[in-house]
Amino acid sequence: MDSTPEQLGERVLAQAAALFSASSDIGSAELLRAVERLDFVRTDDGFTDATNWHDYYWAAIFYIDAVNLPSFGEEVLEHLLPTITEVASQNGQSAVDRILVKPALPAPDANWRQALEVGHAAVLLQPRDVRMAEGERARITEVTRMRLFDTLRLQNVDWAGRLEEPEFLKRIFKLDTLESYDSRFTTAEGDIFQHRVANEDWELDWVFTDERFGLSSGPDAVLLRFLSEMLHPVVRTDAEELQDLLELFNTLLARDGYALVPVDSISGYPVYGGRRIPVQARPITPGPVQIAANRASAAKAGAHGPYDMVRAQARGDRKDYRLDRLPMEEGGQAQVFRAVHKPTDTEVAFKRRSSERETPAARMRREIEISQLLGRHPHYMPILDSSPEDGWLVMPMAQATAEDRCDDLKNPTQLRALVEALMEVLELAHTHDWLHRDVKPSNILLLDSRWTLADWGIVRRPRGQTTKAGRTRFELGTEGFAAPELFVAAHEATAAADIYGIGRVIAWALTGKHPQTNVLLLPDPGPWRNITRVATNPDPNQRPQNIQSLRELINRELTEPAEPPTERAKRLMERTRAGDPAAVNSLLELITDHPEDYELYLHTLVGLSAEQVIPWLSRNPQGSSRLLKGMADHVDGRGARRVQFGEAARAVVWLHTIANFAAAKDDWDLLDEAARTMCIWDAAWDQWNAQDRIAPWLRSLSGQAAQLVAAILRDHHDSARHFSGLAQDGTVDLWIRQAIREALDTPQP
Repeated sequence: MDSTPEQLGERVLAQAAALFSASSDIGSAELLRAVERLDFVRTDDGFTDATNWHDYYWAAIFYIDAVNLPSFGEEVLEHLLPTITEVASQNGQSAVDRILVKPALPAPDANWRQALEVGHAAVLLQPRDVRMAEGERARITEVTRMRLFDTLRLQNVDWAGRLEEPEFLKRIFKLDTLESYDSRFTTAEGDIFQHRVANEDWELDWVFTDERFGLSSGPDAVLLRFLSEMLHPVVRTDAEELQDLLELFNTLLARDGYALVPVDSISGYPVYGGRRIPVQARPITPGPVQIAANRASAAKAGAHGPYDMVRAQARGDRKDYRLDRLPMEEGGQAQVFRAVHKPTDTEVAFKRRSSERETPAARMRREIEISQLLGRHPHYMPILDSSPEDGWLVMPMAQATAEDRCDDLKNPTQLRALVEALMEVLELAHTHDWLHRDVKPSNILLLDSRWTLADWGIVRRPRGQTTKAGRTRFELGTEGFAAPELFVAAHEATAAADIYGIGRVIAWALTGKHPQTNVLLLPDPGPWRNITRVATNPDPNQRPQNIQSLRELINRELTEPAEPPTERAKRLMERTRAGDPAAVNSLLELITDHPEDYELYLHTLVGLSAEQVIPWLSRNPQGSSRLLKGMADHVDGRGARRVQFGEAARAVVWLHTIANFAAAKDDWDLLDEAARTMCIWDAAWDQWNAQDRIAPWLRSLSGQAAQLVAAILRDHHDSARHFSGLAQDGTVDLWIRQAIREALDTPQP
C-alpha cells in the first residue's frame, strides 16, 4: 500500500534525524528541532511549495552536503543519496506534492521526536547516555582526549570555573540517577559533594577518568557538552582565560572534525556548542600534489595572510627581496637576513647558504624536497620562496628562537608545548623515513605563537633516495646535540637520532647548560630527568625507537603517580634474580638517580654481585663515578641515619669486591674510584672482618695496580694504618709497604 504524504514526510524527517544524530552534530540537531516545530500544511492536492517543512528539508540537505557528507561512511551515502537524487529530479516543479523514499531506507524510530527537545534547554544526560551503544564509534579519539586532559592538568585549569563542582555537573548530568562510589550516599551528588567540596580529598582532575561521566571513552556529544559548559558565561567570566581555553579546545578537536562555536547568547555573551566542521577546514598535512593544488588555488582566489601572499607570488627571483645590509645571524653554513618582499611589502627571513663543504644548491634541494612533504604542517617552518641553484630560500620572520626563550622553557608547561611540537612534526617526517639530524634550540623557531622546526638542510632522505653515503660524512649536526652515531655512521642513523636531539634540548632547557659531546646532561630529580636519561642513552638501541614510544614515555612520566624508588627497586631486584640483565642496568640507573636514598645504597646495591655490576660500571664511567660518590656520601648516614656496624662491614666488603674485579681487568678508573670509596668506609668504621679480606688482596697486588692503590693509601692514612702488619712484610709490593709506613709515621690528628 502506498504511503500517505504525511507518512512519507515523517519518514524523511526521521531518517534525517537518525543521520544527524549519528554525526553527533549539535548544529544539525538544532536545525532538526526547527523542522520538527513546523506545522504541516495540507491542501486538497497535497503538500505545496508554500509548506515550510519542504524548505527546511532542503536546508538540511544543503547542510549535509556542506558539512557532514565528506565525513559520512558508505552506509550513510547508500541511504541518503538516492533520496537526494529523487528530490532533486523534481526540484524544477512549482509544487512538490510528495517525497519518494527508497525502500532501502530503514523505518523511522517512532520516538525520534522525543529525542529532539525543543529550544536550547539543557539536555541532562542519563547514565545510559554516557555509554556508547554496541557498534557505536567515537570520532574524538583517545589521543585527542588524552592530550586535552593532560593540558588541562598541567595548566591546573579549574574546569568548574566559578561554580562548585556538583553545581557544574548538574548542568549536564542527572546526578541523582548516577551511582555513588561512597557507601554513605545513595547517589553521585552526595559523594561528589563530600569528597570535592567538604573534604577536597579527590584530585582536581578526577572527573576526566570517572566512568560515570564518560569523558575519556564515552560518546562525542558528552565530551563536547562538557567542554561547552566550561566556556559558559555563568561558569567562566575571565575573557582572556575563556579565549585561551576555546583556542586550546578547537585546536585539538579540529583534528577529529569538531569545533566549539557560538549557538546562542546570554546578555551578549556567547554560549558555545559542538559542531562538525568540513573536511577541508581540518588541520591535515598535504602531500606534494595537494600542495601544488593549494598554491594554484591560493594564487587564483587570493591569499588570506601576508605569508600566503608571498607564497602565492613566489617565482624564485632574488630581485623580489630587499635585504638589510648586514645579516641578523651568521653560522658556519648560512647567513640569515631580515628582508622585505617588495611586491607585498611583507617582512621575511632571507636565508643564504655559505658552506663550502657542499654546494648550496644541494642543500637547498633537500629543504625544498622535505617542504613538499611537510607542507603546511603547523610545526614546520615553511619555505615561501626559493632558488636552489643560487642557494637561497625565504621563510616567515620568526618571533624568537628557543634560545631566546630559554628562561620561559624552564616552566614545565611551556617546555612540554615545545616538545609536543617537535614530536608532531618529526613523527610525520619519520613516517616517510626522513631524519632531521640537527635538532637544537637555534633551529626551533616561534612563529605565530607556536613552535616550529626549521633548517632541514642536512636532512637524510628516505632509504633508496639518499645520495652517496660518504657525501654527508662531515655534516653531522651540532656537537652536544647530535647523537653519537651521527659521528660514526650518519647515513645509517634511525629515528632514535632525532629523539636524542629532543632529549638534549630538554636537558639544555632545564639545566641552562650547553651539552658537551658524549657527556651526560640530566636535569634535577623529577619526571623530566628519566625522560632525558632514556632519550639520550649513548646506545641508540636503548632509546625510544619512534616518536610514539617517546610520547608514551613522556605521558607516563608526567601523568602517572610517582612510584617510590624503593618499591621500583624491589620489582627490578625480582627481575634481576630471574636473570634479566636489562633489569640490572635499570636498577643501577635508578640507584644512581637517587643518591639521597640510604636504603637503595646500603641494602639494594650491596646485594648485587660484582659479576652483575661490573659490566655496567665499566661501560658507564660517569655513572660509575656518581654511583660510588653516592656510596661515599652515605658513610655517616648523611646525618640522617645511624649506620649499623653490620651495614658498614657489608659496604666495605662489597667495595673491595668491585676493586678486586677492576684490578683483575686493568680497569684503572674503576679501580681508583672503588678503592678510594672502600678506604673512606674502612677509615670510618674499622671493621675487622672486612679488613681480613682486604689485607690478602693488598698482599697480592703488583705492578700498575699496586702503584695506583699505594697512591690511594697515601691519601687515606686512617685506612692505611689498619694494615700496619703489611709494612714489614717482604712479600708485599714495595709501593704499598712504603704507603703504609708513611701513614704510620704521620701523627694522627
